[in-house]
Amino acid sequence: MADVPDLQGVLDNDLCIACGACVLADPSVQLHLHPDKQIFEPTGPGGRDAAEVCPAVQVDFAHLQDLLFPGQEQTPYGVVHSVMLAQSTDLDRNLRASSGGMIKELLVELLDRPDVDGAIVLQHVAGLHFEPGLIRGSEEVDRLPGSIYHNLPKHRVLELLEEHDGRFVLVAIPCELEGIYNYITKKAPHLRERIHTTIGLLCGWQYSWHSIRAICQFKGADPDRIVDVSYRGGGPVGKLRIWTEDGKEYAASRRIDVGYQVAFDRTFNTPRCHLCINHSNFLADIVVGDAWLPSTVGTKTGISLVINRRPASEELVRTLAERGRAVFTEVTVEEIKESQKPRVAFGNFAYAYADHLRELGRHVPDMDGPNKVATSPSSRTEVEFFHRELERKLELQRQGRYRRLYVRKLTRELRRFAARYWEWFAVRILRIKSIKGEREELPREMLQIFR
Repeated sequence: MADVPDLQGVLDNDLCIACGACVLADPSVQLHLHPDKQIFEPTGPGGRDAAEVCPAVQVDFAHLQDLLFPGQEQTPYGVVHSVMLAQSTDLDRNLRASSGGMIKELLVELLDRPDVDGAIVLQHVAGLHFEPGLIRGSEEVDRLPGSIYHNLPKHRVLELLEEHDGRFVLVAIPCELEGIYNYITKKAPHLRERIHTTIGLLCGWQYSWHSIRAICQFKGADPDRIVDVSYRGGGPVGKLRIWTEDGKEYAASRRIDVGYQVAFDRTFNTPRCHLCINHSNFLADIVVGDAWLPSTVGTKTGISLVINRRPASEELVRTLAERGRAVFTEVTVEEIKESQKPRVAFGNFAYAYADHLRELGRHVPDMDGPNKVATSPSSRTEVEFFHRELERKLELQRQGRYRRLYVRKLTRELRRFAARYWEWFAVRILRIKSIKGEREELPREMLQIFR
């Protein structure tokens, strides 16, 4: 792996994902919200200790997976013991999650076990500020927020592990676990014993704070007066809801609202997301996310795709089903591929884009995942076009010219915008892949147990 002296390359290329590993490794480093980039990043480049643990510098997936899952087969989807579609039977919990409600069901089950001393999860502080906190009892689970899409500092996870004896459940996005395990393996191996189970999210990218500021501008809300935000809820896909201190609520449909499509365009992602080859969360014990499948498009409350990387993880889901708190059906890795698409599941775009940036002399993370053997890199034309668009849109974002991006979406980008909707309709509703014989949909009887 690369020997990098500090975080300067990460800072110069806006690649911090705010996992916070550097904060624990190097006392000279703190995270702050950059006023122009609107992402959290280190206040300075730090030194070699900070660079050594940073997942925007390097991630040795082969080494980490051998440590976490010794002797297990490494597939293009990581270690896979089983794959399921699952759903909480608690209607309120299911509706609030919009994607099956399984993470909270798993937390309730684990927190009631005598060998678990708590869970380190994201908690709401105030406004747009959320941070990792420690909960001890299952009665606290339903007070937790759902998925938060904007970039947040997460060094508190490692601080809590350092501060408390016991064994804890962690809920984390992929790059967060990369930073956690980089730090633990290189700086604090004793902390491994304090992790009981990791529940990972199937990640659909995180966003800079420009995203929430843009949607506020489109809806007429003041982002500096936000008291709370919810990115999901109300059924599958769900709505974004924003509440301000004057008691007003602002909402946006995540599927059909043009403003939402502008503000959560991929160019609003934190830049390191474009290089991520780990959306499937290779380092988590159990992975949960939306089952974006043609066969689940009719769900009224959302269905979770669950990847069990250990037998114990599968047993967790089976226990929930036996107790009437969840329903599930077993599927195959083909549903991971279809739900995430090969572009994401196999890193088709990310590997190609990293190569392009290297040619331009840019810093990129040194990492190859187990999916590289299955990747079919995106074309040079595609990545070059994306990079040009990204550079221009980042410039507009940093100037606060969000309305210019809105107009752009409805003019020069309209054809591509419409093509995305047609692709969704053709694949999810018309099931064109099935018609063409490219895949076999799940039988209807397998899905009758779900709402």
